[in-house]
Amino acid sequence: MDFKEFESLLKKAKDIPLPGEEAQIELAPSGRVSLSDMDLDLNKVRKAGVLALVENYQGEAHLILTSRTKYPGAHSGQVSFPGGSFEEEDADFRTTARRETQEEIGVSDSDYEIWGALSPLYIPPSNFLVHPYLAKAAEALSFVAEEKEVAAIHRISINRFLDESAISRTQIKLSNGFKLNSPAFEMDGLVIWGATAMMIAEIRALLLQSRASL
Repeated sequence: MDFKEFESLLKKAKDIPLPGEEAQIELAPSGRVSLSDMDLDLNKVRKAGVLALVENYQGEAHLILTSRTKYPGAHSGQVSFPGGSFEEEDADFRTTARRETQEEIGVSDSDYEIWGALSPLYIPPSNFLVHPYLAKAAEALSFVAEEKEVAAIHRISINRFLDESAISRTQIKLSNGFKLNSPAFEMDGLVIWGATAMMIAEIRALLLQSRASL
């Protein structure tokens, strides 16, 4: 998808309700229950902000993803969006997403424009309620990975996520040794699953709905 078409679809998407959990659930691991059925105590969950950044790279719209470094934790080595924990000095979750993006991949908030918020998503293994934001960068970006947190930075054409054959099912081995079957996006040697895939699923649905309404 060329970047101009992506911008056109985003402009149209402003008039479309967010696809929300209905879209997210398409990429949810087996056993996932609805957020409304989780009875979360928001005073006890950890909160985070992440940025789904789409870049104009050689005229095409590319989604920026990172591979986490290996560490003793629930999300070790996984593919993710830049982002992280809300801190007390953050004005809001958008601020968190901007700050963490600069820290993790070296991209300043002056290099992109935030389109808007996507639907929040709860991650049970780490007890995080994640607030994702969709953003676009009109020019190709330069990245500087934060070595302690980011093992690699990836550009993937957004068009590849829209293809009907983009979603597969695969067996995921968790950091605790357990295995589960999960839908995923598998491309460029990466297995994109869990919360990141669920957020991409909402972006995917939003763009496809926007395209259908033109």
